[in-house]
Amino acid sequence: MKLQLKLFSAAVIMLISPAIVSAAESDIVVSHSKIGEGAAPYVGISLGSADYDLANDSSPSFSIFGGMALNELLAVELGMVDFGDVGSAGSKSEASAFHGSVVGNFAFSNELAGFAQVGLASWDYDLGTLNDSSVDVFWGVGLNYDIGRNLAARFAVQQFSMDAEFATGKAEEDILNVSFGLLYKF
Repeated sequence: MKLQLKLFSAAVIMLISPAIVSAAESDIVVSHSKIGEGAAPYVGISLGSADYDLANDSSPSFSIFGGMALNELLAVELGMVDFGDVGSAGSKSEASAFHGSVVGNFAFSNELAGFAQVGLASWDYDLGTLNDSSVDVFWGVGLNYDIGRNLAARFAVQQFSMDAEFATGKAEEDILNVSFGLLYKF
């Protein structure tokens, strides 16, 4: 009787095990960050700290951005950043920039992806009563961490160089912007 029960149990297990394995395999879902999917638009907002090199001071910063992932590795992105102002009333520095960049993405895991960007920034820089605007190259690196299907947290470090020329001389301001934000993927 025990032998028959063991044989019957073994036969049942052998018969249903392919169905169990098949069902289990169909439940396995591998998801990657949607930032790298083809033709996937995204928008984001971030708050951070802008470190003015020449002024040797920092200020809260705010930025908004949007982009289009062209494939798993490449995206294009547009954005605006307000670096805030630093200094006293007589020597106050203030800057902002609109930027466009090419972004390279690389996944570390299903939820965590790194990125590097390089592009052009159209900036506006005020130093006291003086003002200049121009276009210069900027770069950045960061991480995106998927919180949910369409939402990610973003950490970014961006370097903006502003070679301002005034009637009274030149000012070469480098601003390092470190920010945290949210990114929504459509």
